[in-house]
Amino acid sequence: MVRLSAGRREVDGGGHGRRSGRSGLRAAGTRGALLVTAPRRQVNPFPLPGWERTPMRPLRPFDRDAHRDYYVPVDGAEQAFEAFQHEMGDLTGLLEDGRLVLVTGESGCGKTALVNRCADWVVRRLGERGLRGVVLDVTGCLPTDQELSIDQRTTEVCDQLFDLLVDHDALRPEAEEQLREVRDVPRRVFPRLGRALREDTTLVVLLPSPNELVDEVIRYARVLRSAKVLFLAESAFLGPDDVADLVRRLETWVPPVTLCVGLLDEGDAQRFAADRLSRHAEAGSYPRMSDEAVELVAKLCQSVAMLQRFLHGTYEHKLESGLSYTEADLVSVEDIRAFFNTRSRNGLGIGP
Repeated sequence: MVRLSAGRREVDGGGHGRRSGRSGLRAAGTRGALLVTAPRRQVNPFPLPGWERTPMRPLRPFDRDAHRDYYVPVDGAEQAFEAFQHEMGDLTGLLEDGRLVLVTGESGCGKTALVNRCADWVVRRLGERGLRGVVLDVTGCLPTDQELSIDQRTTEVCDQLFDLLVDHDALRPEAEEQLREVRDVPRRVFPRLGRALREDTTLVVLLPSPNELVDEVIRYARVLRSAKVLFLAESAFLGPDDVADLVRRLETWVPPVTLCVGLLDEGDAQRFAADRLSRHAEAGSYPRMSDEAVELVAKLCQSVAMLQRFLHGTYEHKLESGLSYTEADLVSVEDIRAFFNTRSRNGLGIGP
């Protein structure tokens, strides 16, 4: 039986591995056997755990625990998250009156990742109080091939939300039967949710991006709110003036929590790249980046989504090119430009 060495890891003929302090191994029981060294697997260090084949999906820590450690303080997202924590406090307001959180910012700036982080934080905070937080994601429930009115949109959300409530066993049995009859009547369902939920259950509802903007947000905040229900929504189209108008129009009601993320600041690209490149040394081999390459990426990328696309794409392009790809190599300015030129030739652009 021959064992192969890959750094400090031995692999026997049955495919099972174990650690070894030796740099090389001989055939067991044979003197002078040929020393065989297996190269380390080449990996791209930029995908998220569990989503290696979909590198542009946003962080989703309430579904994947490992994602909690992957947030990097860039584009103002950390300050926005801290503001959310401060506003939510001990969650008494949520449990008594319900809350609405609206995240704004340009496309690709990390709004969805922040929304998911906020949802995860609320679920864990509820757990500390012995309560059950249930995240219901209806962000993709609306048709994309037709324009719907606010009434039609909220009706569709309400109808599909009911199925998720049943799937998660979130409703009291008698309330489930009552709501089933009016599952597509938002004004009958949403305001009654707090009383209809099981005693230990609180909802975190991820809403579709508002279509008619301020008016739709106000509908959820004022007409459809309920105790024990947190609505989270995001929009790339609401500017500071819209948010100010929204807050003013809801000042006599429970005010929404408004958060904003922006474009990358100076040093964000370097911070993001350094974080991702420090995580996967055990998974396999990959080159680091030259300072000049990171500086070029920082100039080319305005948002965190663009940054992820460029960094992941550059490493993938270098892997596929067959060029040297080891810890001793560096990703260079030429590598960045090669990926950039490939995207341009393919008509893919560089947007988020």
